[in-house]
Amino acid sequence: MDNKIRLWNTSAILQHPTKEPHLLSTLTSHNGAVMCARFSQGSGQYLASGADDMIVLVWERDTSVTEEGMAGNLEALGNSDGAPTEIWRPVRRLTGHESDVCDVTWAPGNRYLASCGLDNTVLVWDGRTFERVARLTAHTQFVKGLAFDPAGRFLATQSDDKTLRIWRTNDWQLQTTVERPFQESIFSTYFRRPSWAPDGAYVAAANAANGRVPVAALVARASWTTDLSLVGHHAAVEAVRFCPRAFRPQSDEEPTSICAVGAQDRSITVWLTSQAVPLVVAPNLFSANLLDLAWHIPANPPAGPDATVAWLAACSHDGTVALLEFERCELGTPVSNEQHNAMLAKYGGGTVDEDGDMTMRPQPIAETVTQLRLEDQQQQKEQTVLSADGALLETQHSASAASAPPTEMPSVQAMPTPVRTAGGRKRVAPLFVRPLGGMGNATPDRAPQATPSSAVGPRHTLEAPEWITAQVLGTRQPHDGTPGESSEGAPSVQWLGPQTLVHAQSISAARVHLSVPTIVARLACSGQGVTASLIAYNNSDTNASHASRLECSIPQNPNGSPALPLGSTARQHNYWTKYLGRPITALSGSNQLAAASLDDGTLHWFDAESGARLAPPLTTEAQTAHLSCRDSFCLLLDAVGQLWVWDTSVLSAIVEKVSIAPLLYSAELVAPEDGEDSRVKDAPNNHSLAAPCPRHSPETALTAVEIGKAGAPILSFSDGRVFVYHLGLRIWLRIGDTKSYRGSEFYVHATPFSSSSRLEQLQASAATINQNNSRGDTVLPQLLSVTERSSVTLDHLEHQLAAADALGDVEDVLRFADLLARRLAMTGNRLRVAHWLADLLGPPLIEGTCLSDAADSKSNIVSGWRPQLATEPKRLILRRVLPLLAANRHLQPLVTEYSDVLEALLSS
Repeated sequence: MDNKIRLWNTSAILQHPTKEPHLLSTLTSHNGAVMCARFSQGSGQYLASGADDMIVLVWERDTSVTEEGMAGNLEALGNSDGAPTEIWRPVRRLTGHESDVCDVTWAPGNRYLASCGLDNTVLVWDGRTFERVARLTAHTQFVKGLAFDPAGRFLATQSDDKTLRIWRTNDWQLQTTVERPFQESIFSTYFRRPSWAPDGAYVAAANAANGRVPVAALVARASWTTDLSLVGHHAAVEAVRFCPRAFRPQSDEEPTSICAVGAQDRSITVWLTSQAVPLVVAPNLFSANLLDLAWHIPANPPAGPDATVAWLAACSHDGTVALLEFERCELGTPVSNEQHNAMLAKYGGGTVDEDGDMTMRPQPIAETVTQLRLEDQQQQKEQTVLSADGALLETQHSASAASAPPTEMPSVQAMPTPVRTAGGRKRVAPLFVRPLGGMGNATPDRAPQATPSSAVGPRHTLEAPEWITAQVLGTRQPHDGTPGESSEGAPSVQWLGPQTLVHAQSISAARVHLSVPTIVARLACSGQGVTASLIAYNNSDTNASHASRLECSIPQNPNGSPALPLGSTARQHNYWTKYLGRPITALSGSNQLAAASLDDGTLHWFDAESGARLAPPLTTEAQTAHLSCRDSFCLLLDAVGQLWVWDTSVLSAIVEKVSIAPLLYSAELVAPEDGEDSRVKDAPNNHSLAAPCPRHSPETALTAVEIGKAGAPILSFSDGRVFVYHLGLRIWLRIGDTKSYRGSEFYVHATPFSSSSRLEQLQASAATINQNNSRGDTVLPQLLSVTERSSVTLDHLEHQLAAADALGDVEDVLRFADLLARRLAMTGNRLRVAHWLADLLGPPLIEGTCLSDAADSKSNIVSGWRPQLATEPKRLILRRVLPLLAANRHLQPLVTEYSDVLEALLSS
């Protein structure tokens, strides 16, 4: 804080004794406290520094001064032995900031120099002419750190507005804004210095929080998700710094990145991305807060396990600098220039020569007019989907739910106003900063509100106790007439006595037994998508003329007039009533259908608007365990685990007598307890078989049942698995599993999770229940290498696209098709791109086939090509993703060929 910059000879400091001077030079041209200093990359020709005098100075060593000319300055520089020192002179004075400069950074190849400060702005300068090229003003509070992507494509900036913003360097527009790990942080720091991994796969950000725990967040490239964090400090993280080179711990292992984290607890941790615990913990290095970190890699380290391969420097507010030395036996061997260039090539990075200078990799030229047209289409599309803050909605994996209930916003202090001192310098008056609590993520409005209990049913409608439980296979549900226990939080109800049970021979021999609802005095259900509600009243008087009454009523508007559904004419408040001969045990409704199940196993359907009966009572094999409706579809799950789905508009079965037993048996097998008979029992003859009996975990429960858009049933289980029944394959497909794709950049974590994707909402809800039931024994996977993570991410996106197709959700199909196209463009995998494009295009020379009638073409069916994903024509999807793939010009031969063929088919 003495307004000076000191340059030290590290080789003289580390090698004792030596006659070389420790202090090489002292730079004194700043008029305020120096906040940051960075050497240019490669040969270090320039040194950029920023201070609270609002100036960025660019220094260059003066090599024209001889040793004799420097002799007069030695005493002032602290060198009494007369050894030669260096002279550095300021060659550029960069103005434009209106307050303190907090950080500066050089782009790869010194193409740009960027600075940020307490005026909430980021300034970008040309690295050769030092002319200003951009001024970035999206941050709303102090900008306290920034870092360039090693591939040269992005600039990351971090601010006190609790955001990390990613800017594109080709047009200086905002790529995305990351908020999630910073909103919960209640800490205040001098700086927020981010850093990119040497392979460009992650950007590490300071002053993040996981609940109340300070962490350094790792933001994944492209998806910009924050699934990984470096945890271990007891105070706010001030700075993070990746080593500029990756290391191989062993010659046969994948390269790993090394990250240093410094915090306000005055300690430093050093992490390897290949392991989940820190490699080094250096506590209490300083007597004051840590301010900055820097790495140095020797050009030609000697051989041997004890050779020094890296140095880490850290400075503190107490005026001291600490040097940490790392040997080859601790980190391994740094990768070569060729390997480093190969790691950056997949992101379009440049090449680094032996001197460390980077030459940006030129983009392949556009060889055809089609390539230029596709690039122009994508650029126009990106301009139309910019959000209010300029972030691309397509690239935000964790999009906020627009219809989430409003949350109370914390009060924000007004920004301090810069004032001028008597000397004419601007200063910002300090303000007391109170701790700001983090804002929780809103629960998606469409996400099922799953709880750890084993309940199933339309949670937004059912007022009776939640009751379905999956029992251990091989046991039977006790039928002793004991009333069932109501779930926690359910309204109190009156139990009206033992219910009549349907005794079928198949029940005693069934492998699955589900709890059935008890008879309650009142059961209510709000129609899905309408304002009407269904209410069932069960009569406790056995001598009454009817056992139950079903009413469809219209709630009153605030002005007293009834809210009429479905555009109906004016009706009475209770606009239809049904009297039934048996008690009602399950009730459900939609905008077209009202369904009631009675205790004798019969199912009754009524038109939701008029109350007209749609069919005679349906008689099922066992009592109803769960009933739900959607549009004209009705789903019934009976007590023996058999599932039915009907389309009442045409009175036909879509899913017929499908058992959920394979889903329970596909759970993890558990060993029988000591002394327990694990042999299979043949129920009719009670014969014991020699084979052991695998069974599902007693804790595995069915937690949610719903109907998809096309009528396919969707089931969620307490172990985090989600299944959908494929109507074409006639088999269950597993579309959600907490143990698969955990290394993916798009892995869905437990709630709170905000997403507009219905598929991800299902997966997140199931993951929440599994997390609550896991008893804390879940082990997080170690960080994957870049190659492994890229492969897992690509496989995961292909799975999500296929799962969205199985759900029949067009919005999810288009969303994951876009994400898959971006990922394929990033990886440049020609074989996978060619396979996908061929499937989307289909048979290219079908007579009379065009985009509008592809779904009805018989020739398509004969050829074995499915013309649609969900209900979206594949060729429409192809036309959508071609501009995204055109972002990688290495793929332009494929993209151009398919684009030309597609245009020819559409114009025919």
